[in-house]
Amino acid sequence: MIEWLIALTYPVQLLYNDFRSNRKANLKRLSITPQVCYLTWALNDRYDFGLRRIRISDPYIREQAYVYQDAETKPLYLDANHPHYIYTTSETNAASVDFIVLLPTGLRFAENEMRAFIDSYKLASKEYKIQLT
Repeated sequence: MIEWLIALTYPVQLLYNDFRSNRKANLKRLSITPQVCYLTWALNDRYDFGLRRIRISDPYIREQAYVYQDAETKPLYLDANHPHYIYTTSETNAASVDFIVLLPTGLRFAENEMRAFIDSYKLASKEYKIQLT
């Protein structure tokens, strides 16, 4: 009689275990917010669990140096005492990126999968760049 009851409740037990594991996964997913600490935690849990080397940093913004000709009657920014460096548009236009995901070299990952993972947690208005360090 006991074996018959166990056989009857076995499908319910399987469904209950599936429900509990799904609930646990959903609670973990809901605990991750777009904050930097939680996004870093989630990325390290997913892609670098053992060493936890993935970091998120702010972009380095370089100031644009404008050089004018004498005919424009505007001040020159270049002189011998104060050297200035000329950067490309991509180097000075760092405002288009809100944060940078720094990955260690040698980390194995699929970029499309990682972008989908980050996109599912970040705010919609934020832009990012994945960079190997």
